[in-house]
Amino acid sequence: MPQIGASPGQVADAARRAEQTGYESIWVSDHILVPESGGRLPPIEILEPIATLAYVAAVTSRIKLATSVIVVPYRNAIHLAKELATLDRLSSGRVVAGVASGWLEAEFRALGVSFDKRGTYTDEAIKLMRAAWSAATPEFHGEFFDLSGMRFGPRPSAGNIPIWVGGTSRRAARRAVEMGDGWHGTRMNPDQVAERIGWIRDLAARRGRSLDGFSISHRVYLGFAPKWTDTGGYVEGILAPPAEIADYLNRFAAIGVNEILISPLGTDPLAKFLDRFDAEVRPHLA
Repeated sequence: MPQIGASPGQVADAARRAEQTGYESIWVSDHILVPESGGRLPPIEILEPIATLAYVAAVTSRIKLATSVIVVPYRNAIHLAKELATLDRLSSGRVVAGVASGWLEAEFRALGVSFDKRGTYTDEAIKLMRAAWSAATPEFHGEFFDLSGMRFGPRPSAGNIPIWVGGTSRRAARRAVEMGDGWHGTRMNPDQVAERIGWIRDLAARRGRSLDGFSISHRVYLGFAPKWTDTGGYVEGILAPPAEIADYLNRFAAIGVNEILISPLGTDPLAKFLDRFDAEVRPHLA
């Protein structure tokens, strides 16, 4: 999804095209602020994710609407639960909530949010959102929230929203197994993802949790080039010929990834990238 400096027309065109050509989901990113210079993020403008997906919901009817990922500590968890539930209701149950605890300390400081407590807050927020979605008058008592005697609404279309926990650490894997409906990785190669899947399977076995219906997803940055190049740096993506891109993506499928998010690299317009991807890569995917 073109979320950086995109016009309304570009967002709508990309969403309609994705749905019409058989893609399963549309994903949007989340940063409220980014550093003016330096660090892992360039000084870019990122559209607010919930508002963007609400716009996308209005111009589509089938495709899943997902976040990669909402930085939970930046938001009041009750408000976030209501935003996601409203979006899910208005889109007829199409929302997948990709969530994580965040990493950009400067952004936490600017927002007046505790960086040290981000993991603890995220854990509680997930529990609170589950409670809010499951009952008209939820009861919840935690470190950050104490809720009783108050009605919550709307509730999601199916009474719940899938939560896919993002992150590359062991704590993120543990959070996914203990609280999530799936795990969402990013910026890793197949061997690194396979290691995380091993962590998830081991944690699930030790806790007696079945992974039936548990989703494994991953975000891949890639672009077309005459020869294979590892871009390194922030994107940690690849530039390669179409056949090698297809082989690379098939490696993820072989290790158990069941949903791949593609983030295009390069300067080509999204439509041009998708024309080539659809014609030269998708026919060769497992």
